[in-house]
Amino acid sequence: MMPDPALGPTTRERVPAQAMDVDGHEFAPPHLWGEIFGPVAAQLAQVCAPFIAAMGEDYIARPQQAGDDAPMTLENVWTLRHTGAPGAFDMRRRLEAMDLMGVRRQLIFPSYGLWGQILSTPEGGGATAAAIRHFLGEPSEAETRALGFAATDEWNDWCVRVAALDAERLRPVGMLKAPRDVDDLMAQARGLIGRGLRALLMNSGVPPGGVSPASPALDPFWAMLAENDVPVLAHVGSDLGLLASAAWSEAPAFAPSKQSFELGFESYSFATLHLPVQHFLTVMVLGGVFERHPRLRFGAIELGAHWLGPLADNLDMWATTIFATRIKATLALKPSDYIARNVRVTPHNIVEPLRQFFERYPHLRSCYCYSTDYPHLEGGARINEKVYAALAPLGEDVLTDYFVENGRWLLP
Repeated sequence: MMPDPALGPTTRERVPAQAMDVDGHEFAPPHLWGEIFGPVAAQLAQVCAPFIAAMGEDYIARPQQAGDDAPMTLENVWTLRHTGAPGAFDMRRRLEAMDLMGVRRQLIFPSYGLWGQILSTPEGGGATAAAIRHFLGEPSEAETRALGFAATDEWNDWCVRVAALDAERLRPVGMLKAPRDVDDLMAQARGLIGRGLRALLMNSGVPPGGVSPASPALDPFWAMLAENDVPVLAHVGSDLGLLASAAWSEAPAFAPSKQSFELGFESYSFATLHLPVQHFLTVMVLGGVFERHPRLRFGAIELGAHWLGPLADNLDMWATTIFATRIKATLALKPSDYIARNVRVTPHNIVEPLRQFFERYPHLRSCYCYSTDYPHLEGGARINEKVYAALAPLGEDVLTDYFVENGRWLLP
């Protein structure tokens, strides 16, 4: 495969190896869900068929696909996407794909598992949750939630099996189910960490366990994650409930041109997908969570990065002006200092002005992390070379930070 002339002849050779990829996914075709995950997955594969069909031919549904069998080549790992990519759902092959991509460690987020979260959060799942309930025969909200929890349990069981393959390189992300209360949240996290999982995904759209993220009641939870070096992660698709009404997007201008279970593929969804995590982090930072737990690791994944700098500026403004005296009892540092130390984000590599983030917000340079979204379409083809071309004018130190060092915070 010849290098893209626009990128220069030595680009591929100079992209840093041993990269920390903070956004990978499992992506299996639905007819194999039951075999891979369990009986609830087999049931949901049938129920979700209308939605999956609407996502387009060969996006998820590949009924003729017998297994994860695409040839493992450099060309394929950088250009094939969806369920047909090499290593899309066989994590032994994922290790081979990572070798070709120069990736040392990778967070592995759910694809199948997100259906479980939609069902277990019906009040925030919007039209998708309502339609799935219709195809299930209109079960009660409690029954729908129980089915979503069962699907999440299957995902977490799969994560435990994957982690056992290579716990140093493969970091499957366990999913925290909507907790009844703080004790339930603690028990879930303790159980998943005890089973060997080293990263946890939580819904950033609602108060965890029914309390503010800054509540002292959650300090034991944050402390447990910090003490075990387990990052807590927000991810697109796992942010249900903040915008409880679906009516905001019910307008002709926002009719999707195609569908994804993560993204709406229309302007409203993309322009607002950062709102839940921005709100969640505002509470955590101003509420002193990172002051009390300086080793707590937080990642906002596939939610863009354009919002981070303005958020830091906004919080610094309030903390150093009107509330300067009052906030000294809560924060010893500026809000932006906690963000730089504790928070990591993934820019949308295809559309966001990555170089500008480093130039405009040098004090947040540690926050921006490399991600491939492999094997999802949104990650883009040959994204390593495109990111390199964008950042190379800033020097080798920035390249190393972006590809390798910044992501270590989420992949210790």
